[in-house]
Amino acid sequence: MALPIQELLRHEEIRSILEPALSNRPYFPSDAASATPAAVLVIIHFHNDKPHIFLTKRSSKLKSHRGEISFPGGKYVESDGTLLATALRETEEEIGIAFTPTQVLGSLRTVRTMTSNHFIVPFVTIQDILPKHRLAVGEIDKVIDAPLIETLRSIEPDTEHYRLAKDAFKFTCESSVIWGATAGI
Repeated sequence: MALPIQELLRHEEIRSILEPALSNRPYFPSDAASATPAAVLVIIHFHNDKPHIFLTKRSSKLKSHRGEISFPGGKYVESDGTLLATALRETEEEIGIAFTPTQVLGSLRTVRTMTSNHFIVPFVTIQDILPKHRLAVGEIDKVIDAPLIETLRSIEPDTEHYRLAKDAFKFTCESSVIWGATAGI
């Protein structure tokens, strides 16, 4: 079934904006060097004809990065083979939505976490409509469906984490602060 022209234009407009930043480079755990390899999936989708970005609030019961806002994703495990496989597996585990490699446009530049030495590869997908999500209890407290443009407009210097990174910045959405690697992505 073909998408209506209006939906194709929205999708193509976002894709053309992202195109210069996207890479089809395959990433492998060895690219992380001494850092912990990890991958996330940046899910851009449309809600009420406006682009949104799908974020999660990590459970306050987790050992690391508890209560932080993040993209679906996580640490590489050997059975993944590639970091793209990590992003897809972790996304399905955390929010119950399965994506295929053909739905991924490419990756953005890698980011290292400020505190836990993770090497994160952010992969990007653009979807017109998302299926219903299902949260992994114990891993994710909630989903934040952030309006992309409004969230980007909230950018400001992250003076709270200045000692970790002099050029850090943060965003806010629904009274949640998006900082660190997630803001960097």
